[in-house]
Order: sequence, then C-alpha cells, then structure tokens
Amino acid sequence: METIKVPTWALPICAAAISGAIAWGSMQASAQATNEEVERVAAILKDVETDTASNTTNTALNSQAVRNIADSLSRQEEIQRASDARLAHLIQIMLEQSK
Repeated sequence: METIKVPTWALPICAAAISGAIAWGSMQASAQATNEEVERVAAILKDVETDTASNTTNTALNSQAVRNIADSLSRQEEIQRASDARLAHLIQIMLEQSK
C-alpha cells in the first residue's frame, strides 16, 4: 500500500484549501436554500395577489349592488309617495261627490 506524503510546509496550505472547500460548500448550500425560499415566497405572493384582486373585485361588485338596492328603494319610495298622493286626491273627489 502506498501512502501520500505531504511536506510539512504544505500542511497549512492543505488545511486552508480544505477549510476553503468546506466554506465554499456551505455557502453553496446556503445560496440554494435561499433560492428555494425566494421561490416559495414568490409563489405565496402570487396567490396573495390573486386573492387580493378577487377580493377587490368582489368588494366593488358588492358596493355596486348596495348602490343599486338603495337606488331601487329610493325609486319605490317616490312611486309610493306619488301613489299616496293620487289615492288621497281620489278619496277627496269621492268625498266631494258623495255630498
């Protein structure tokens, strides 16, 4: 069996190279984890954006529906007043004719 002999002056260089390789590997793993997290957050953000747009549309539609109902009630009120006035006038005429 052959053994690898490293001169003593090269030991600090080998230690630095191994340390640098370990640091580089950990930075690559950290960068990969960061990229995955960014992708996950981007997907969540797209879902939130879609939900927000949907909620905004629903709110606008609900607001429009409330305005339409209020307008309809207002028109019914006006029609009811006019109908009451005609009925009162008709009753007045009937009372005058019955005298």
